[in-house]
Amino acid sequence: MNRCMRRAPRVLAVITLVAAGTAAAAGQNLGTNLPEGYPDPACGEPPAVPDRSELPARPDVPERPEKFETEEAVVEYNAQVDAYNAEADAYNAKADAYAAEVRAYNASMERFTACMREYATNAVADIERIRERVREAIDGLNE
Repeated sequence: MNRCMRRAPRVLAVITLVAAGTAAAAGQNLGTNLPEGYPDPACGEPPAVPDRSELPARPDVPERPEKFETEEAVVEYNAQVDAYNAEADAYNAKADAYAAEVRAYNASMERFTACMREYATNAVADIERIRERVREAIDGLNE
């Protein structure tokens, strides 16, 4: 019996174990059978989405009459405009603060996404190193 034929059952056993392990660990990062397991990403939690519910509704613009009949009508309209301007200033301040939160969220999300992409890229490289070790082990058995 030649040397390759004697090792064939061992090679088949290794391939079977690798395939069984891959099927059992599908959807996992190396499963739980390794002493230290596969590391979790060091990216932390994704940032929280800013709460838009705190942003009030825009104030209603006062209706301007086509024609002012009296000076009192002008004074009343000007008072409505002044109230609108005060409400608009308050709204704009809150909208600016919300926009700053959104910009901060977007920047945090970009950092988180870049971190997760790097983690995934590194995981693919780890998988390739594992495959290379399996190939080396099989080649060693076939020698």
